[in-house]
Amino acid sequence: MVFKRRRLLTFIVVFLIGAFGLFVGRGLYAGAPIPRISFSPVETDEVLANPYMGFSVDARYVDAKQPFRLAHANLTWSELEPIKGKFAFNEIESKYNFSYWKQKGVKLVIRVVLDYPREDAHLDIPNWLYLETGKKGVLYDTDYGKGFSPDYNQTSLIRNHEKLIAALAERYNNDPLIAFVQLGSLGHWGEWHTQNDKDARIPFPRQAVSDQYAGHYLKYFTKKPLLMRRPHAIAAKNGLGLYNDAFGKRDATVDGFLSWYTKGYTSWLTQEKQPAMPNFWTKAPSGGEFAEEKKFFRDAAIEETLRQARLTHVSWMGPNAPSQEEPGSKLQANIDRFLKTIGYRFVMTKETHEASVDAGGVLNVTIDVKNRGVAPFYFRWPFELTLSDQSGQIVAVTKPDIDIRKWLPGTYSASIKLNVPAFLPTGEYTVNAAILDLETGNPGVEFAIEGKRADGRYTLGSVIVNGTE
Repeated sequence: MVFKRRRLLTFIVVFLIGAFGLFVGRGLYAGAPIPRISFSPVETDEVLANPYMGFSVDARYVDAKQPFRLAHANLTWSELEPIKGKFAFNEIESKYNFSYWKQKGVKLVIRVVLDYPREDAHLDIPNWLYLETGKKGVLYDTDYGKGFSPDYNQTSLIRNHEKLIAALAERYNNDPLIAFVQLGSLGHWGEWHTQNDKDARIPFPRQAVSDQYAGHYLKYFTKKPLLMRRPHAIAAKNGLGLYNDAFGKRDATVDGFLSWYTKGYTSWLTQEKQPAMPNFWTKAPSGGEFAEEKKFFRDAAIEETLRQARLTHVSWMGPNAPSQEEPGSKLQANIDRFLKTIGYRFVMTKETHEASVDAGGVLNVTIDVKNRGVAPFYFRWPFELTLSDQSGQIVAVTKPDIDIRKWLPGTYSASIKLNVPAFLPTGEYTVNAAILDLETGNPGVEFAIEGKRADGRYTLGSVIVNGTE
């Protein structure tokens, strides 16, 4: 009886061992998941001269010494339309070096200005318009400088302004050279304010009028991101960006600009309430320029400068910025810190896929990306994943439906299927990643990682393809 029980127990054990072996064998060789491997690129700490961010230099000059991919042009109405109905586009494009910037891959930020204070008395609207509006406005000589502030309520000024913006948009709305359009037009420097000191008040239009000027941009510049100097109801309604031309000054940036867009405010010029736009930067850019060119890059100021950049999510600063600073100067380390903080900074932290794949099969890739910057990328550029052979030749391509505009500061993960061509021979292949410039179709954004190829793509992990000999 004991013997029979032992035989039965032995049979059960042998049966279970055999069954387990069969299960394992089938699991390993008959459709079980192939092991996955991960690759973690080495992160770099270098300054990246990426598009649509960084310093924005004065477009009139081509001698900037720091990295940049943007240039700024203040276009006065007097130079745009010196004769009524005759627009001096060729002269404007020559003065602001349009052809040069296009050749260099630099994009432009433009702003129309009707009143730019200077040392000498002058008009920034055309003389014909000055006469047509009955010379109504204020010729001023103040702490700001000298100039002329038009009467923005004038029907003739509003009507001609619409024609001006329509002509500009006809010329530049579809031109990829123009990156952003700032809604200038109103106030000194196109900053949507006039002097409001007790002894020197210059009128500023109420919202019913200022909205008409903003509406001209919205009507005609339908394909360009637009920015206003501070929150207004029309900006909130239409998802506009904002620009801060007093960046660096704590009271103007933190107590002013930041408070305005996070809490709303009452205009000190018209006493009208304007709404908060707390998350505007997630969909439209935050730009501007420094209140002083170099002051805020000194050792005693740089931490506050970086704090303001993080708080207000800026993508670019200029033209008043230290772009002319000699490389290697005592400000260089702080300039580098600033340029590595603002805008977007994409780091591919991990890439995972199967260790091997059959030719004609599908490679399942997962990528993890961290945006270490303070802002997203604002254009729908395609993400590309490729496979290259040992000579570097691209043999497979996919452009998954990944919207990189959603890569806000933080970490993101995406799963991508890459079809492996059936004709590939057995061998080791490399996975590559890139963000493609929508205009050129070539890789256009640098990642903060090692492994950049000559063509701008970034090498990631390798995979064995089981092909047919």
